[in-house]
Amino acid sequence: MSALNPQVVEQAIAWRVRLASGTCPAEEFAACQHWRGIDPEHELAWQRLEALGGRFSTIPAALGHAALDGAQHDPQRRRALKALALLIAAGGAGVLGVQGPAAFQPWLASLRTGTGERRSVTLPDGGRLHLNAGSAVDIDYDADRRLLRLYQGEILVETAADPARRLFLVDTGPGVLRALGTRFLVRQRPDRVLLAVYAGAVEVQPREGATRLLGEGWQSQFDAHGMAEPQRAESDRASWVDGVLVARDMRLDEFVTEFDRQRHGVLRCDPAVAALRISGVFPLDDSERALAAVARTLPVQVIYRTRWWVTLAPATG
Repeated sequence: MSALNPQVVEQAIAWRVRLASGTCPAEEFAACQHWRGIDPEHELAWQRLEALGGRFSTIPAALGHAALDGAQHDPQRRRALKALALLIAAGGAGVLGVQGPAAFQPWLASLRTGTGERRSVTLPDGGRLHLNAGSAVDIDYDADRRLLRLYQGEILVETAADPARRLFLVDTGPGVLRALGTRFLVRQRPDRVLLAVYAGAVEVQPREGATRLLGEGWQSQFDAHGMAEPQRAESDRASWVDGVLVARDMRLDEFVTEFDRQRHGVLRCDPAVAALRISGVFPLDDSERALAAVARTLPVQVIYRTRWWVTLAPATG
């Protein structure tokens, strides 16, 4: 059985539990149908969930909603996510084609943000950790090292001096980063990891490639086999920490991808306008205002099929 992207599985479960609650408006059913139709893997995940049958009835509706809504670090939500993960691990993993408990680790992470939620925390050593929407991180400090495990999403790290001189590490899966007195951003992508260094330097240790050093003012991408050639760091990439998206000649489809992480429902960009360029400063917590600004700036229209289903398409007339 072919394996599914764990993030797609999570989205499918989110829709499955929400719709099974019996309290969803018709527009959410329409948005779910659209989600299923835009990618064959979405529909496959949905059909495999259907094969689990009544198992979802064991998850109380209140816990189902807690898993999808509200404060992502709320204890009730953590219990809900654990219940969902255990449900699948106990027999649904094979049906879904998900490989083992590790696929569900993001649900169980000690720090997690959902759609539209960003969070900043003080680390045990006094450093700062910022999480963008849709991120999951575990913090693991001991006598020898300070370790962050990034399972998904995007983080900005500001390290602090450590009297014990412990190593500061970030495990991304494809490789491990060692911070050298620094401020840096890490973003998980489907096939690689983006690293941007704003202060100090970061050592990149791919699982199967050569170790390289990335200095202040540079960014690069890496996977398990190695790191690409560095480019000048885009300082605006971390603007989400301040609640805004700073776009400088950004492709419209990239703009939509950024806002899709910040709003509930389905936000899509018609391929006919995907290559248009947008510049400006846009509030991440007011997507309607941001989309309206795009429509005033570019020859596009914002089509609301429902409140949960929005498309940027070519303007008419």
